[in-house]
Amino acid sequence: MEKAVVRHYVKRGGQLPVKPVIISDFDTDTDVLFIDEPELSRNDLVFEQDSNDTLIRLADSFMILASLKNVNAIDLDPVPFLKGFYKALQENDIDEVLTFLADNILWEMGGPQDILAWAGKWEGRVGVSRFFELQKEGLAFEKLNPTRFVAQGNTVAVVLEANGETKSKVPFSGSVVHWIRVKNGKIAQLQCYRDTFPIIEALQGGRPFTVKANESGSQHYVNQPIASLRTTDNIVFDEAVFDNVPATVKSARAMYVALQGLKAEDIRKAFAPNVIWHMFGPPDIIAWAGERIGPIAAVESAKQIIETMRFDHFKAIRMIYQDNVAAVVIDEPGVSKATGMPFHTSVVHIVVVNEDGKVASIHNHVNTAEIVEAFLGGRPYTVN
Repeated sequence: MEKAVVRHYVKRGGQLPVKPVIISDFDTDTDVLFIDEPELSRNDLVFEQDSNDTLIRLADSFMILASLKNVNAIDLDPVPFLKGFYKALQENDIDEVLTFLADNILWEMGGPQDILAWAGKWEGRVGVSRFFELQKEGLAFEKLNPTRFVAQGNTVAVVLEANGETKSKVPFSGSVVHWIRVKNGKIAQLQCYRDTFPIIEALQGGRPFTVKANESGSQHYVNQPIASLRTTDNIVFDEAVFDNVPATVKSARAMYVALQGLKAEDIRKAFAPNVIWHMFGPPDIIAWAGERIGPIAAVESAKQIIETMRFDHFKAIRMIYQDNVAAVVIDEPGVSKATGMPFHTSVVHIVVVNEDGKVASIHNHVNTAEIVEAFLGGRPYTVN
């Protein structure tokens, strides 16, 4: 699986090393540290910052396994750091939020930029400051509550519940995924995946509303997912992971194969009997949107996707996984079959696998703003 990825080895042979393995060229974006002890897990390790280096030791011992030169410990264990970031975000302490960001941070949020002025690509702390300024001008407030962290190396998919209100006191809510890459102890990249249609509806004062044509045309920004050579964690304990697909990944892939063929036998094998299938979006406009329970209902939604849209491609850019949860970022340009109008969106699927190796839930964090526009024939369009 990792033929192009640099591997670094800590050979223990069941014994504590007399001296730590010193690694001077570890890249937390691409490299993998292999500790040959299959019975261990990340929970057995402690990552300590020692000046510019990271020391890795066993939690129940003072013996150091490895010293990674010029590596920040946060890159190897980013979740505690990110919890501090979200605490500052929840407290609306923007100055504190900015301290968590790299100087060259790339911050993205998809959506129609002519309606949501804070949608788009923002670079550097100055750019992110502008993002929050524009968001404050458009919204009375928004609270983001993290509910799940899916971490693989220095990449983390953070699932959040969002609740907010416009200046005219119209509420909105929804689920959000932040796809984050940490580098040198700071957030180097954050991509926000969410359905912005509920915010658009709230900004228009609720239904009915009309979105007028724009002289410059629709200005929908689409996040640009980034692939990675590494498909595993940056620390592994069993070399078999390089050549054998982990169970969670295998189950997620089986789901996608089943959905392509929509054969009853494959569907039964892939999905749990009570699978939760949740496609975000307005179900009265987009027939496949909403929550469905069970394989049959999930297949009905999948068929409606195929019946109403034609994709130029459905490209999974990257999958990360932790324990029984996979996060998959996908690029999806296409057209509405009814109107011929194009759309382009990128999405994150959060896939949870049960003990039987079947998909227990899938939540599709898709931005339906441009899909709604395409389904309704383009601008101007009216939502009743």
